[in-house]
Amino acid sequence: MPHAPTAAPDPALATLAQLSARLGADPALIQAAGGNTSLKQPDGTLWVKGSGLWLRDARTRPMFVPVDGAAVRAGVRAGLADPVGPALRPDAAATGLRASIETTLHALMPHAVVLHVHAVDAIAWGVLPPAPGEGLQGPPLGLAAALAAFRWTWVPYARPGLDLTRAVAARLDAALPGQGPDVLLLANHGLVVGGDTAEMAAGRLTGVVSALRRPLRPLPAVDTSALAALAQASDWALPTHARAHAIAADAAHLRRAQAGVLYPDHVVFLGDQLATAPCPPHATTALAALPAWAHWLAGPAHQAGPQGGRPPVVALPGLGVLVRPDLGEAAQEMLACWSDVLRRLPDTPEPRCLPPAEAHALANWEAEKFRQQQGR
Repeated sequence: MPHAPTAAPDPALATLAQLSARLGADPALIQAAGGNTSLKQPDGTLWVKGSGLWLRDARTRPMFVPVDGAAVRAGVRAGLADPVGPALRPDAAATGLRASIETTLHALMPHAVVLHVHAVDAIAWGVLPPAPGEGLQGPPLGLAAALAAFRWTWVPYARPGLDLTRAVAARLDAALPGQGPDVLLLANHGLVVGGDTAEMAAGRLTGVVSALRRPLRPLPAVDTSALAALAQASDWALPTHARAHAIAADAAHLRRAQAGVLYPDHVVFLGDQLATAPCPPHATTALAALPAWAHWLAGPAHQAGPQGGRPPVVALPGLGVLVRPDLGEAAQEMLACWSDVLRRLPDTPEPRCLPPAEAHALANWEAEKFRQQQGR
């Protein structure tokens, strides 16, 4: 049975729900259970998206959790390990939802409406290495020019949740009074935009995403019939989104995909390493490797993934990707997003990946495991 429509205490929350559903339906902005939105009301209540929910469903199911915004901010300043739990409004329990791990970030931003999206163009900017003279954690070359029309700031990578909130706090504290940023570009993560109203925030988001638009590498030609035959012979499956094949069919994409993880949401659903089928030495083309690949895929070699168990996806160099037959919709969305980001990267320089230890920690983080369970 479908969920009951979100009960809206006032028109502003209903408007946020409408906007959230629209954003969540656009895979260039939101993928699966990623991203979150919020509204601050005059009485101090902060309504924030529930963890693990898909924003696209905001019109058709309860989506937002009420917390005391001032109490959250006070908890952050006091250094509480959990500033959100004690700040939940009495009616929060009735929602049956867990507040987003980014609740502290939403509370910290001074805007009435805050939109946190994983726009693929913003991620592609956010993984580029720093411009000369910007230091090891600085913004990439060209970003300042792209966002010249906005009040914005660059936030070096920090783990989602409290670590990210503290990194943002440092940037907000450094701003002159009344000149704080409306836009945050989060390294290896995404984009945050604020506004006085949902309409203002949405308009600003549209402008920022347009300013960040990057050239898109064409999709490589893919022999889907060969991939389908391999899948049928080896108990694998084709991905839901055909553009995911670009991850392995394009040599530059595959090299970068094998190099490491670019952003946190990838780890949640796809792990921190890419399984790759070995290419036989005698194979001069991908098609020549098909018999050996079929044998390898159907055998025991693929059964142990980086985190144990069968890997969610396997790359076939020069041909495409295959996925586990039970791979859920959320992971399929993240796989397509991976391709979308890789196709927006320039030939040079190479992107900066998350440190391996950080990627592994994210893969085993309880807060992210909860999102994974909710977002299947």
